[in-house]
Formats: sequence, C-alpha cells, structure tokens
Amino acid sequence: MNDGALAGLKVLEYGDFISAPYCGKLLADLGADVIKVEPPTGDSARQRGPFPKDIPHPEKSGLFLYLNANKRGITLDMKNAAGKKAFYELAKWAEVFIENYTPKEAKKLGIDYKTLHRINPALVVTSITYFGQTGPYSDYKGTDLIGVNMSGEAFANPAYEVYNTDHNPPLKLPGHAGDFLGGLNGAMCAMSAVFMQQATGIGQHVDLSIQEALAAMVCHEVGDYYDADVRYLRNREDRWEHSPKLACKDGYIMMNIPDQFWAPLMDMLGNPEWSKEEKYQTAVGRHFNLRDSQPHVIEWMKHHSVYEVEKLAKEKRLPFSIVRTMKEVAADKLFVERNYYVDVDHKIAGKIRFPGAPCKFSATPGKIRHAAPLLGEHNSEVFEKILGYSPEKLVKMQQAGAI
Repeated sequence: MNDGALAGLKVLEYGDFISAPYCGKLLADLGADVIKVEPPTGDSARQRGPFPKDIPHPEKSGLFLYLNANKRGITLDMKNAAGKKAFYELAKWAEVFIENYTPKEAKKLGIDYKTLHRINPALVVTSITYFGQTGPYSDYKGTDLIGVNMSGEAFANPAYEVYNTDHNPPLKLPGHAGDFLGGLNGAMCAMSAVFMQQATGIGQHVDLSIQEALAAMVCHEVGDYYDADVRYLRNREDRWEHSPKLACKDGYIMMNIPDQFWAPLMDMLGNPEWSKEEKYQTAVGRHFNLRDSQPHVIEWMKHHSVYEVEKLAKEKRLPFSIVRTMKEVAADKLFVERNYYVDVDHKIAGKIRFPGAPCKFSATPGKIRHAAPLLGEHNSEVFEKILGYSPEKLVKMQQAGAI
C-alpha cells in the first residue's frame, strides 16, 4: 500500500511546458508509472527558470524539475520513422496518454486520437489545449496570458477596489494559473475516463479546453449575464465586505467585514468617538456612510504593524489576514508541521526543495520517489525492458537521430 493510489497505472506523456507535464506529475506523484517523451532538443520548460544563481542550464530549471519528478524520461524524434515506430509501441503499452498540442499539430505528429485509437482502442487520450479540439479557435495556439483574458477571468480581476477603470485595468492571474488549471482538470478527467476503461475495456478521448476551465472560474458573473441580463462591471462601490487591502506600518492587511462584524471591528479600534455618531447606529446607515467610515479605519491601520493587527483581529475573531510575502509563505508553520515542502536530490541540480501534495492519503500517500529525469536518462531502461530492444538497436537509433 506504500506505492501510491495509482500504482500500476501506465501513462505515456508527450507534452511541452506546463499543462500536460503537470497533468502527468499529478498522476506520477500518486504512484502511476509515467514515461515522459521529449524531443531530442528537450521540453521547452528546461529553458525556463528559475535557475540556481540565475544561470540557465537545461538540467537545472526549477520549473522542469518540479513538473517532472517521479517520471521516467526518454527522447524520441517523432519525425523519424524509427522514433515514431517506437512511440506507437509505447502507445500499445500505455493505458493513458497525455498531450497538449493543437489538433493540427497532433495530427501532423501522428499523436491524434483517431490514430492512437486504431493502435490501442483501450487507450485514454487526454488532450489539453487552450481552445479544445473543435470550434473556431481549435487550431490557435494559446498561452496563459491569452487564455486568462479570452475566458473573462482577467476582466474580473481585481473584482473589487476598482474605483477608476482607466487607472485599474484588468489583470491576469499570477504565474501560469491557466496552464496549471488545465493540468489539474486534465488529471481529474483522465482518471474519470480510466474508471470506464477498467470497467469496459474501452478507451476514449478527453478533450479539455483551458479557456473553458478558466471561464468556469467566473461562472457566477457569466451566469448573471445569461440568466438576468446583469451587466458585470469592474468598478465597485466601497464595501468593507469585499476585502479591501489596508496598509499598515510594515505591510498590508486583507479584511472581510460584513456588517455583523462591525461591533468587534469598532471594539478593536477602541470604540472611537466617530463610531458613536447616529449615522453608524444601523446597518443601513453604516452601508450608506462607508465612504465616511473608511478613512478612519485606514488611518488607524497606518499606526500599527501587521502582526499587531493580526493579534488583535484574532482576539476579536475578525476575518483578517496578513498579505504575505513569498518569504513568509515559505516559512508558514502550517506547511512546516504538515511536511508540505519536500527535498529532492538531483544528479546535476543538487538538492532542491519543492512544494508537495496539497492532500494527504491515509493509506496510499503520494510522495516524491525520485527526481526529474535527465534528458533521455531512461532510454535504455524503457526501450530494452518494455519494448525488448537490444543495445545494438538503440545505438543504431541514436546514430539515425531517432533518440
């Protein structure tokens, strides 16, 4: 029971950068045997940082190392006949295949669902693209920046504190949220298809659109538009309950204060004289006079540190939070006590610390069993042990540029 919940599941991954590799990582961390196929030039994530001391190196990319731990890595040139033949033999071995190329690219590479289904009818093919396998944008390439904006997610971010839309334009989500969301949804949907596969022996095509996954995150705004013709506007009234960020002496506090928290908030502020004015004595009065009360709270915050405010807020059971820096997040005692971060030894990059799994399995916990592969590290192991190739054949394949 220590091999992971997905021990025995055979996965073949031929994807680039983040979305498909993250999908494969989620399965690999739970015990699946994931073979990552890279072109001889390597996954493009190898060229993206962060790098130790900011020195680029294809075996030291923090992004690549995080996304591809627990996988076996091989190289194949899909434009080479011998390389493509070996890939198709691995497709017969696999139960799940993951890719993130546009439909046109996938067909050109020979990794489209129609082709792979003929080779292995039981195979679950998971295609993670920005715009899906059908529709007007299906052959468009996408990026996180494009997907977040086309889905409407950027328009809704920030949702509040936008009092001047000319000076507060829409913002994309930080990092590569769309790519990671695509990988997360891809893993969930792939496993749903695996349940049917195990019950019936039938494979299927999982067609995942990252744009649609992102649009689902703003479903209430889209739903309001369709159901009630409500026009979603970015500019908002000043409302305490919508989490304004307040500047303290040494940082920011995020607060969420519905009217039922008004009394403990004033108690924390020392029940100042202004709060006793008649206009603040009813919920309606407080709502319509927020512009008058906010400056008082803002001024009080400026004279206190974030940790002073946090301590007082906890005592009053107020929904406050410090807006943490990355350094503070890394040192969070919750992560420390739950062993969230894991140290991994890599042959070239050395010891690397990664975020671990956000969930704990009591009987079959996921874990990092080994570091991300070097480029082509497992060629001999995979081709000889799984496909039965001889060492001599591998030498010829290498000489021909197939691996």
